Amino acid sequence: MHSPAVKKFPVALVAWGFFGMALHIGLARFTYGVTLPTLRSDLGISYFTGGALNAIHMAGYLIGTLAVPYWVKRAGMRGLALQAHLVVIAGAVICALAPSETASGTALLALGRITTGVGAGSAIVAILVNVFAAVEATQRPTVSAIVWAGMGASVVVSGLFVGWLLVPQIGWRTAFWAAAVLAALLACFAASRAFPANPPPATAPAAFTARDIATPRWGYLFVAYLMFGTGYIAYATFAGARLAALNAPLGVVSGVWTLYGLTCMIGAALTVPLVNSPRAKMFALVASLGCAAVGSLLAVATPSFTALLAALLVGLGLAATPTIVSGYARDRCSADDYPKAFAYASAAMGTGQLIGPVAAGALADAFGTAAAPLFAACAYGIGALMALMDRRNLKS
Repeated sequence: MHSPAVKKFPVALVAWGFFGMALHIGLARFTYGVTLPTLRSDLGISYFTGGALNAIHMAGYLIGTLAVPYWVKRAGMRGLALQAHLVVIAGAVICALAPSETASGTALLALGRITTGVGAGSAIVAILVNVFAAVEATQRPTVSAIVWAGMGASVVVSGLFVGWLLVPQIGWRTAFWAAAVLAALLACFAASRAFPANPPPATAPAAFTARDIATPRWGYLFVAYLMFGTGYIAYATFAGARLAALNAPLGVVSGVWTLYGLTCMIGAALTVPLVNSPRAKMFALVASLGCAAVGSLLAVATPSFTALLAALLVGLGLAATPTIVSGYARDRCSADDYPKAFAYASAAMGTGQLIGPVAAGALADAFGTAAAPLFAACAYGIGALMALMDRRNLKS
């Protein structure tokens, strides 16, 4: 008998996924939070409008995620990966060209943000499906951690260049141009021969349907992920505004974003031993969300140095949570069902991401910037409770 062939580790594909997460989550969401103080000043907009512009991006993300099953039928997984990045290029260029005028600038930014969101929502599913299909099951936790750590790398770079990103009229436009360039490079790889044509087929014992969302097997996990989406985007969107309200020194601002990105990468790496340990795996998601809840509460405090500790704790759960959830989802379904199951999981998170910036922005306008991290802490706490309820569905 011949033993099954071991898959060659797809270094280029995993690197593509890493930089994809750096773009679609790091640059698109967290760098936006870094630049929000000057963006808000240049366009003369409120916290609510600044949050709404991020929520509009998340609405596009939700649309793009839900469109994946239909998009794949028409273009295939490879076509999805290419076309989604072309959509992101178009949206990023629109944002970069937005004028510094309240009405027209905000309108163009809204158009660009929803366009990049549609592309990102589809591209992230394409990244995870293709990368997971190309590796052995035993390699998935490590590969997932590497890919999701890309968002942390992007935040680190943003933290190191925070002074430049906060330059009026220039910083936020530079970020959008950088996003367009990176999307073009990722599209080129998707169009190359190095990109897999389609993930290998597998036999599914039972098809995943929308009805499964309401069952205990999936419901607790989806609600936990929805709360994560609400909490992390509320914190990240207004972290820069909170620091500005505290008159934090530039060194602290840079340190917060750099530490946030570094601990994001560390948190992703820590998920590997957690998920590989049958006992620790039962509490991995609870720990990730609980850690972020405590960090968000610390961000409410007025001394700016506590923002560093807050960034550390929230950052640890930032990439760890989607890494854990993508693994949990993959364990509950076949390879055939995974694209659809994870698309629904991403839609749950996307719904939270839609709620988070708008609600936190409205609260910040009404009660001050401290209301945003407090709102995030509440969302994280509910998510941790749902994760605790979900433990019975985990495979040891």
